[in-house]
Amino acid sequence: MKLGGTLMNRVSIIIHSINGNCFIIASNLKDILEKRNIDVRLYKVKDEDLHLAANKDEAANEYYEDIIDLPLVQIEKLLKSKMIIMGCPAIFSNITAEMTEFLDSTKELSEDGSLKGKYFTCFTSSQKGTVDGAGCIKALETWANAMQMNIVEEIPRIIHDSGPEGMVRPSINIANQLNKIADWIEANF
Repeated sequence: MKLGGTLMNRVSIIIHSINGNCFIIASNLKDILEKRNIDVRLYKVKDEDLHLAANKDEAANEYYEDIIDLPLVQIEKLLKSKMIIMGCPAIFSNITAEMTEFLDSTKELSEDGSLKGKYFTCFTSSQKGTVDGAGCIKALETWANAMQMNIVEEIPRIIHDSGPEGMVRPSINIANQLNKIADWIEANF
């Protein structure tokens, strides 16, 4: 899409984060990309109940303020992006209700092909392991396929195993995967 005569080379990272793990992954990726002079923005989807999780769960409370301070994603932000990266917790091998609500709001973009050809990748954090996480990745990629986006096969799909309480934070292994994502973006932007 051309805006003002030039192609926007923006990367938009859109997350839903409850226990903070998707926020940690997204924030680290944003930092890596900014150091490489990539125009990157980090947004959240609407979650009116996040305060409830923060009140009862230590893991959710730790990053609560950082998450609520993120700007809320708007559909026009997708249109200004060359690449869209999405992340959310895996819930029963699927995406969260909050991410589903946001994706449902993009139906018109599927109908008019507004996101066709844009690059896409995704990540997740799962309390139930990699099989559960793989279902979440598949759901996000199904949306990207419906939008006729280019899913970047050469970069890793991060599935973070946060453990049963969500307290296992992303490790150096994930940092290495984030650098691979940033390498691809830097080489192709």
